[in-house]
This record gives sequence, C-alpha cells and structure tokens, in this order.
Amino acid sequence: MAKYCVLGIFVFATIMFSTFSVLSALQYKVGDADGWHQPDDNNRDMYETWAGNIDFHINDTILFVYKNDSAIEVLKPDYYHCNATSSTVAPKDGSTLFTLDKPGFYYFISGNLDHCNRGQRLMIEVPDPASNSKTNAANSVLSVMGFGMWCVHLMLLLI
Repeated sequence: MAKYCVLGIFVFATIMFSTFSVLSALQYKVGDADGWHQPDDNNRDMYETWAGNIDFHINDTILFVYKNDSAIEVLKPDYYHCNATSSTVAPKDGSTLFTLDKPGFYYFISGNLDHCNRGQRLMIEVPDPASNSKTNAANSVLSVMGFGMWCVHLMLLLI
C-alpha cells in the first residue's frame, strides 16, 4: 500500500512539474531597470552580457522600453552590419514587445543606426527543446529519483 502511495505522489509531482514548465513563459525587460538605450563607450557589450545571463525559452517575451529611440527585429546580416532596411519603421518613444515564438536566433537593433554601431543591439538564442531531450530526460530521472528517495525516507519515518 505504501509503495502505491509513493508511486502516486511521484507521478502527480512529475506531471505537475512538467505542466508548470510548459506554461511558465516569462517576460523580460531588455536592459532591466536601465531599459533600451545607447551603451556607454566602455560598455558596448552590455546587451550581450544581459542576454547571456538569461535562459530564454519558447513563448518568452522581451520588452524594449525607450525614449527617442526604437527597437526593430532584423535578419542576421542586418544585425552585424547595423542595417535596418529589411525591417519596418518602429515607434520613437514608448515600448515594443516581441514574442520568442520558436527556437533559433533573434536579432534586434536600434532604429538609430549610430546607436546600433555603438553597441545598441541584441542577439538572443532560444534553444530547441527537442535537441535537449536526452539531457532533460536524464535530469528528470535524477530529479524523480531524488523525490522518490525523499518519499521513501518519509514513509520509513511514518512506519
């Protein structure tokens, strides 16, 4: 009987954890409190550093907040050459929200090309969950085993 109770708790916890992971898309404000602006000359990598500290996932959103500027999504070559011709015109004040709706790379630049050339650009990678399935499966098994051991210890204490 206790074995089935532990197994039931284990299955329920696994399902709840999996469901929460899928439904937990997050919104990130680019640049955090500083927002989206031209970086100082000694900090041109600020947005690369900012994005490098975040694990982005499918359906996460990124919010650009700016004044006298804009944020536009561009293709990879346009990102590296600060070229905005492949994009539509973006607002000059306010905010823009983008959804990271598929795995891959996303490229954003300031609509002010001088700002882009001075480092106001952002590249984000959203990993493909399918490519990490073996790693995720191994981590899930280890997590489940840890939870199962905890349940076993709890049952032994209660007996």
